[in-house]
Amino acid sequence: MASKKLYTDITIGSDTIDPISVEVSEGYNQVTSRCSIETEDILDIDLNNEITIDMGFEGNHQVLFKGYVDEIQATRLPATYGIEGRDVLKLAIEHYIVTESLDNPWSRSNISAEDLVRDLLKEALIYNYNGAVSHYTFGVEGPAEFNLMSSWDSINKVCQILAYNCWADNGIVYFDRIFPEPAGASSKSFTVGNAGTIVTVNYNYNTDELRNKVVVFGKDGIYAEDHIVSPYLPPGFYKTAIVSNSLIDTQSMADDSASYNLQLYNRLTETMSIEAEGDPTVRCRDTVDVTEPFTEMVAEKWFVYAVSHRIDNNGYKISLNLTK
Repeated sequence: MASKKLYTDITIGSDTIDPISVEVSEGYNQVTSRCSIETEDILDIDLNNEITIDMGFEGNHQVLFKGYVDEIQATRLPATYGIEGRDVLKLAIEHYIVTESLDNPWSRSNISAEDLVRDLLKEALIYNYNGAVSHYTFGVEGPAEFNLMSSWDSINKVCQILAYNCWADNGIVYFDRIFPEPAGASSKSFTVGNAGTIVTVNYNYNTDELRNKVVVFGKDGIYAEDHIVSPYLPPGFYKTAIVSNSLIDTQSMADDSASYNLQLYNRLTETMSIEAEGDPTVRCRDTVDVTEPFTEMVAEKWFVYAVSHRIDNNGYKISLNLTK
């Protein structure tokens, strides 16, 4: 690691920042990716200036963050400034859907889930969007209505019904069903030892988040249920998750919602936390391999649930929260 030269290229507005430290974090259930920058001079930076962060090592770096300045802090001793930022979904969080009349809410009829999310993002002036085909239609038995809530809260209702995920990556918002479990080929391998990159490891498993029964309540008495016996719970015992939303206006949507949410929740809470040498190619939602003899992991596949990239005077490290 000592032979590798650190690389940062941070642009905020029209200025280039020389950081003391910079950190970028993103997570599966984290609404926006975030950045924190410490610097000795904020130049002409102001709130909501655009931020682009390219970081890593010389010869191995990439853009890890695009967003906006959220907060600026000044600290007298030492004389430094802190800059906090969030990605483009901060606009969806901050924009509220409010119509002139409560009797005439924002609405759509007979619209696909991906197009409904597209239109809700447009209300927050977010246009760079890639929505996966869902095969679900909202507003079938009367319009799908939203009012007095943020664009993000509205989108999150759609995600909860369909067990979908909505996130931003370098200025593009994505909408897709991705379960927090390893899938496909691994993009990176982590190992311990002299040739490895792992610094610390913590492994944990429990049933805290496991739900092996899902009940769904929809519009006009629509109801659905799905359940399965879990080998991790006492025989015949069920932990229940509830989905309740008037946007569910057909029985088939309720049935599918129960099925997909059961697939999402019916899993042992198996997590691993790793600190390792930095690698800008590791991103949230990747699948990675871990080999670590104390926890008896040998090329075990894991899902990157959250990742934090940090460069400071100690070098470049990443912190990973992994799930199965």
